[in-house]
Amino acid sequence: MTQNHNRRTVLKTTGALALGTSFGGCLALGQPDSNDDAEADVTVTVGRNGNLRFEPRDVTVLPGTTVEWVWDSDTHNIYVDDQPEGANWQGTPGKVSKLYDDGYRYAHTFDVLGRYEYYCAPHKAAGATGTVTVAESKDDDAKPPENRATKADLPVEVGPDGNLEFAPGTDRPLAVPVGTEVTFVWKSDGNNLVVDEQPDGANWRGTPGGPSSLYDEGYEYSHTFDVPGIYEFHSAPHESAGMVGKIYVTE
Repeated sequence: MTQNHNRRTVLKTTGALALGTSFGGCLALGQPDSNDDAEADVTVTVGRNGNLRFEPRDVTVLPGTTVEWVWDSDTHNIYVDDQPEGANWQGTPGKVSKLYDDGYRYAHTFDVLGRYEYYCAPHKAAGATGTVTVAESKDDDAKPPENRATKADLPVEVGPDGNLEFAPGTDRPLAVPVGTEVTFVWKSDGNNLVVDEQPDGANWRGTPGGPSSLYDEGYEYSHTFDVPGIYEFHSAPHESAGMVGKIYVTE
């Protein structure tokens, strides 16, 4: 049975006053100018077990929430790629070439509504990217982003042109109505579907055989999504390279 929980976490506004800093401020925890007593509301792990990714990759929070990144391996950083107008997130201290190692901690309090995109400079090409969405309410967490794919974009191609991605699913999450049968078509060898997260009551198991069973070009797999919510999945051999996907099932 797949464990059901939602990776994207929305928490109440507690961070800004607890930190005792100005809105929009960031902390490199454990550094000389830090507040070692600060408590984060959301934690993101950087490079867990050597994987080149942020976990969770995408988080949605309320204004005033403090997000902390904790390094679990060496030579990573946070470089801000895009953020809402009026925001001032700078990422980890230093130039884009400045890297940090296992045990480093960094936090930022998000106050401006909108979507923030970031990446690890040395590992962006390997899929070490992430987003923080600051929303007005918890309900916004379940809404598909504007750049979503739709039922018209089906089927989902697995590894098209040898790229380690689901298309749609990786760069553009897929949004479909409840009751939609989604077909996945393999376009290259050595991939599978492993379910990471799904709503309570859902029973998606991914491709038969579990993470160790791989399938090659020409294979097809279908699943009907009957429970609304967010589904996250990956290809086991290429998860660390960023071959992950997301499906929003809407009522």
